[in-house]
Amino acid sequence: MIDQCTFGFRFVKNELRTCSQPAVAWQLDLFGHGREINSLFAQMGYDAILFGRLDYQEKEQRTTEKTLQMIWKINENAPKNERWLFTGILPNLYHPPETLGLRSDIAGSLLRPSDVDTIQESASVYSKNLLEALKIQQKKYNSSNIVILYGGDFEYEDATQYFQNIDAMIDTINNIQNTTNDEKKFYVHYSTPTCFLHALSQEKRSWPVREGDFLSYAHRAHAFWTGFYTSRPGIKYYERSLGAFYQSLRQLSIVANQIDFHGLFELAEIMSLLQHHDTITGTSPMVHIDDALRRMHRAEKNGQALALSLYQHILTPSMTKNWSTPLIFCQLNESYCKPLADIDKFSAIVYNPSSISNQVWIRIPVAEQQTIHLDVDNVKKFSIDAVEFGTIGLSPMHESIPIVHKRDQLQELIVRVHVPPLSLQAVPFIISKQKQNVEQLIMATTSCSIENQHYILKVNERGVIISLQVKSINKEIDFTQHFGYYTSSSSDDISAQASGLYVFRPIGTNPPQKVNITHFYCFKRKGYEEIIQVYSSYAYQAIRLLDNSPYIEFEWIVGRLHMNVELVTSYQSKDLNNNGIFYTDSSGRSLMKRIRDQRDGYRFKQSEKSAGNYYPLVTGIMIKDEKQDLQMSIITDRAQGGGSINDGQVEIMLHRRVLTDDSLGVSETLNEPGIDGQGLVVRGRHLLSVAKPDDSMQFFREYALKSVWRPIIAFRNDSNDQPLDYKTWSLLKTELPPQVNILTIEPLSQEKNILTILFRIEHIYDRNEHSKLSKSISIQIHKIFNKYKLLKANEVTLGANMNKNEAYDRLKWTLNSTYEDKNGYKETPTFDGQIIHLYPMQIRSFIIKLTKH
Repeated sequence: MIDQCTFGFRFVKNELRTCSQPAVAWQLDLFGHGREINSLFAQMGYDAILFGRLDYQEKEQRTTEKTLQMIWKINENAPKNERWLFTGILPNLYHPPETLGLRSDIAGSLLRPSDVDTIQESASVYSKNLLEALKIQQKKYNSSNIVILYGGDFEYEDATQYFQNIDAMIDTINNIQNTTNDEKKFYVHYSTPTCFLHALSQEKRSWPVREGDFLSYAHRAHAFWTGFYTSRPGIKYYERSLGAFYQSLRQLSIVANQIDFHGLFELAEIMSLLQHHDTITGTSPMVHIDDALRRMHRAEKNGQALALSLYQHILTPSMTKNWSTPLIFCQLNESYCKPLADIDKFSAIVYNPSSISNQVWIRIPVAEQQTIHLDVDNVKKFSIDAVEFGTIGLSPMHESIPIVHKRDQLQELIVRVHVPPLSLQAVPFIISKQKQNVEQLIMATTSCSIENQHYILKVNERGVIISLQVKSINKEIDFTQHFGYYTSSSSDDISAQASGLYVFRPIGTNPPQKVNITHFYCFKRKGYEEIIQVYSSYAYQAIRLLDNSPYIEFEWIVGRLHMNVELVTSYQSKDLNNNGIFYTDSSGRSLMKRIRDQRDGYRFKQSEKSAGNYYPLVTGIMIKDEKQDLQMSIITDRAQGGGSINDGQVEIMLHRRVLTDDSLGVSETLNEPGIDGQGLVVRGRHLLSVAKPDDSMQFFREYALKSVWRPIIAFRNDSNDQPLDYKTWSLLKTELPPQVNILTIEPLSQEKNILTILFRIEHIYDRNEHSKLSKSISIQIHKIFNKYKLLKANEVTLGANMNKNEAYDRLKWTLNSTYEDKNGYKETPTFDGQIIHLYPMQIRSFIIKLTKH
């Protein structure tokens, strides 16, 4: 979102100059209702956000109380000038008043090209209607200035006619006001959101305060827009993967000192397209989703060609000709990589774009008449931190994944590679053409347990998890996990609302129907232990405890769902009591406190036990047992919906196949066929931690970051090319403190030996989240970049469209006298060109000039 706004600001500034920079966000639907995204708006210098969609219960209450305009506290810990955002709820969603029909396709429109002579007569009729609408609207607001929106879906069809209509109505209404003794006089004129907000700020009055956020939304009882949090899980995963690839290429361009501005901009355009609210949410018709997928694939292929050029410069700097073959990028989530079956030796090239070191687990597909091993001699020679855990037979869950080709790679080599932050590591492998003896999975018939340095997890003789031992506190707790499904509702006697692309509404109020395990496998190898559960034809799961990993990995493969099935996974412990409280991330950054069956800011009456307690999980969810000082945290690998429906439990929706229409404009059901036409199959994973709050928060912040900034893995055929330089290549001089993440490294220009970049750095912990890592920190900027010398650094606003010291002053608002504002942080010290100070959750942006050492 930050990149999206930055590109938009840059375009506006280039085309319309500095004075045109936007200061008001206008959300058409509910996709900007989270707190964090509006905190970012405040940091970009925005004064306000205006939107039309507000939960029907809150809208009724605020209409009665005349509090549809408020000051939203979007960051309680920020400096005062970034803590607030004026928020206004628009009338009529984002349409003109319902009494007016101004489109050219509506009979009786105010003005038509053929009846110009009747303009005054027609204008008088419509203007009186509008005047009555203004009087009704005025009663809902407590301000002297009100806004009329013109436009909306399918409204702009004839600009000339449209503006003639508006001109005539403005003149007529203002004349009526001058010739009558109406008790309410209105002066109507053209305006903009910015001008409207400025007028409101000049009113001598105070404004009510709103805390929390505006999620989750319902437009009526039983109609919660919480289904789209999960809809189309495939494109949600692809978007996250492509986003990490895009960020990696920007960083690698700096490492290689080779900037392809055009190629990077093409990827930026695709990432912008994916941020369209009906694309990433999956609420577009399938034809539009298919088009987005084609564009994503094309952009990914262009990015892979760019990666080849960058890797050549970094790993074979003295080579004058191009590598003889392109890089091999495989969809490793298919457990298939055909090119590796036909070469003699290769290297895996792993890039870690996150600012935290990563233990990358690679599963390399192996053909039956083939043996692959790490090249131990070169691993030792170059001190590569890589460990081979052996080759295992492909499990039934992985064999179930539909692929285009015949599956002839039925084994996987498991390798772990340590990659420092913002670093590139090549790892050599040797292939021999001989069949390897591979330990095959044997179906388990008795109870089993798996273990690593942090946990022992037990299952009974049916493969059902029954307990978890947490070694850090030397305690065994009741713990279980299972899959279940809701059946989508079409309508019932209570409500006509159906489940669909937007809305999640199951039949009845019963918990999801559990899916039973048919059989399971228990596999143990030193450093790698897993339990594989086979549920049915549409659900498989591997539960892993990996060497020295502070989490339990739940990898699931689900798909080919029956019609009207909404599949969920549930993690539960009877020994944990969260008293109805749980926490979800807001846009992947700050955490929001949620209370079951409650909402922030208004009197809420629950109408859907499950759907009404779902929230967006961009990176994860957690529950706490305050008495035991214990926390369960779960990291997602893509945006999903979920919540804590019962105490001690977290429920996350994984996949949906809904053949009912929620009647919200798409006129299409949610029915993705997948490559075999039997229904989309998706593979994903959750990482779960149970630990003391400090350890659990450190896990949550680090692995949420790694989930978004996921490693990029490619392979190179080494048969005919110059050997690679296997030393680790890093963009950083030294590792950053664990609470710091580099958010943006974007090349802006390159002239001779001077490289100009946009650089953003963030504190990834919030206030009071961690006893040590939540503290403010300072970084010396000249010590960040490896092999580059800092020439100059200038701080800019978050959107990078203004110098920080020249940014416009935001509008000032008076808070309601009944509200007591707690102090946040003091204003950030002015940047001195050397030291970057960061308070919790703060992002700071800089334009930096570098030169190569």
